[in-house]
Amino acid sequence: MNRKIKKLLIVFAGCAAAIVLTALIFVRLFNINTYRPGIEAAISEATGMEVRVNGDAKLTLFPLPGVSLENILIQNRGADVVSAEKMEIEIRLLPLFRREVLARQVRMISPGFFITKDRSGRLNVGPGPDEKRPAEEERLPEPPDVKKIFIEKGHLLYTDEKSGGSTEANECDLEIENLSAGGEKFPVSLSLDGDFSCMEVKARDFRTSEVHAVIKAREGRFEANPVTMKIFGGEGKGSINFVAGKSPEYLVDFAITKLRFEEVLGAFGEKKSIRGEMELISHLTMKGKNADEMKRTAQGELSLRGKDLMHESLDLDRMLEKYKTSQNFNLIDIGAVFVAGPLGPLLTKSYDFGRFYVASLGGKSKIRELVSDWKINDGVAETKDVAFTTNRNRIALQGKIDLIHDRFDNMTVAALDEKGCVRFGQKIYGPFNRPRFARISTLRSIVGPVFSLLEDTQKLLKGGECEVFYAGSVQHPK
Repeated sequence: MNRKIKKLLIVFAGCAAAIVLTALIFVRLFNINTYRPGIEAAISEATGMEVRVNGDAKLTLFPLPGVSLENILIQNRGADVVSAEKMEIEIRLLPLFRREVLARQVRMISPGFFITKDRSGRLNVGPGPDEKRPAEEERLPEPPDVKKIFIEKGHLLYTDEKSGGSTEANECDLEIENLSAGGEKFPVSLSLDGDFSCMEVKARDFRTSEVHAVIKAREGRFEANPVTMKIFGGEGKGSINFVAGKSPEYLVDFAITKLRFEEVLGAFGEKKSIRGEMELISHLTMKGKNADEMKRTAQGELSLRGKDLMHESLDLDRMLEKYKTSQNFNLIDIGAVFVAGPLGPLLTKSYDFGRFYVASLGGKSKIRELVSDWKINDGVAETKDVAFTTNRNRIALQGKIDLIHDRFDNMTVAALDEKGCVRFGQKIYGPFNRPRFARISTLRSIVGPVFSLLEDTQKLLKGGECEVFYAGSVQHPK
């Protein structure tokens, strides 16, 4: 090796060793715990909450310079909001020699987030009732120049004290890059790119797993696309868009393939008597600051379709043929369970379908095809194409459901002939928990035996052509 090059390498090695030695001596002499009050104060000012570092604070230089904080607790108005086993902050090296701590990257390990909405609708992460709320036009200070934020194995618990409900998310990871939130009106000023995932999200009996979303925020527009998850035994995929403002706007496009109908029933506390794969497609838009406003402005479409479903405790064909003397028979029992599709669980919240199963004759049924397409306008769902077939019968439904007031709106369930005309049927209207029944125009009575209804209808139809009740995509069984 050339002697000059060799000497040059020795000089570089000596300089590097001197820098490393200087850094090690600095770390030995630099006590990061003296900065703990300043760190707590800085985080407290940024969050508007009380921050305490109850564990050790350590400074490291290798492999990257950073500060490690243990046992962090964030409280607001005396209640725990965030707790974390550990927080690692990657810092800039040169400012450290000026005794300044400037973060480049923040990582929270095993944090817990505890969000509560009280009976008045106030969240525990916001200001108290006597505290001044920031004006909507207030400009926020520019946040620290943090390149990335990581959350590893996080846990979230959201509790609504008024409803008594709660939502829990476990084993959650979050990565945020390109964060900017200051200088303009919030949340319009917020900008970020992120990646979010949770192993499990559950609320009462409702559960999803392997949730993942790629998120982006720009100029008051928030997008999660794609959003994927395992739900109701199937694979869910779609997107969620949110536009901030006085009346926030939402756009949800979501589809579930290979959805298991028995899992849907189980999630809403119903007996898992119907089994089979289905496909759900939804496109919904909403506006509003709360659930009521969003429900009133809901627009869009819902579609649920499936073939070869099995009802394992009821023979529908025999029920339609043999229920000749029952005074309790209601076709809406059949129609709502099988035909309402994605809206069925809304009905089962209040309407008692249990007596239908108790009075059933047993046996099994095969639903050869089910189509349940709905259009939603200002919180009212209207049938587009809603019907199903068994081996020998075709049942269809028409009408509306008022989702705002939980009411049936002149809904008709009918058994059809080959032409799509009514063989026998019923109308239902009124609130879900106290529905009222009325006969359709071709029937004498809906509370009499099914056999009588069928006879009366056939007599009326002998004199001429009938009025087609259903002309959708579901064909009559052959």
